[in-house]
Amino acid sequence: MEAEAKWNGASVSTRHGYTAGMNTQANPPLPGNLPDEDLMTLVVQGIVAEPVAELFRRHNRALFNFIAWSCQGDRDEAEDICQKTWLKLMRCANYRPDAAFRTFLYQIARNTLLDVRKSAYARHETSGGGEEHIPDDDLTPEAELGLRQNLHRVHRALMNLPVLQREVVVLRFFSELTLEEIATAVDVGFETVKSRLRYAFAHLRRELGQAE
Repeated sequence: MEAEAKWNGASVSTRHGYTAGMNTQANPPLPGNLPDEDLMTLVVQGIVAEPVAELFRRHNRALFNFIAWSCQGDRDEAEDICQKTWLKLMRCANYRPDAAFRTFLYQIARNTLLDVRKSAYARHETSGGGEEHIPDDDLTPEAELGLRQNLHRVHRALMNLPVLQREVVVLRFFSELTLEEIATAVDVGFETVKSRLRYAFAHLRRELGQAE
C-alpha cells in the first residue's frame, strides 16, 4: 500500500512508514540527538525528509501499536491509518515548538482514525459507564506493574474493552505516554483519563477472573 506526497516539488513514497526520497543536497546532516520538537520544527520549515525519517524511527512502532489496537487487530486498516498519519505530519504547518511532539503525533493519529472509522466509533464508543464503584487505588504503581507483567495474558481481554477504555490503556502501556500526555492526545481532562483507566482495570480483572 503506497502513497506519494509532494513537498516543494519533491516526492516521498511510504508503505506503512516513510522512505526518504526528497532533495536534501543543501541540508547538512542532522545531529542524532536533536529533540523531537526541534525535528518537527524543521518539518514545518520545509526541511522534511531527514527529520521525518528520524521521527519515524523513534516513534512508528509505538504509534502503529496504538493504531492497530484501535483497529481491533486489522493490520491493513492500521497500516493505512498509520500512513495517513505520517503524511499529514509531513504536510503540517501549525505545529507550535512549545508543544510536546508525542502528544501532537497521537492527536493526528487519533483524529485520522476517527475520520476513517467515524461510523464505527459512533456505534461502539461508550463513556465507560458509571454504575459501579471503582476503588481509588486502581492506579497505584503496583497495579500498573502487574498489568505490564501480564500483558501477554490480557490480549483478548483488551480487545473486549470499550473503545475509550482500550485507547487509554494502549496509550499508557504500549505507547508509554504519561497520563498528562494522554489527556492532551485524546482531548479530555486528566481525571477522565484516570477514570477510564480505573474502569479498564476493573474490566480486565473480571475478564481474567482476578476481581478482588
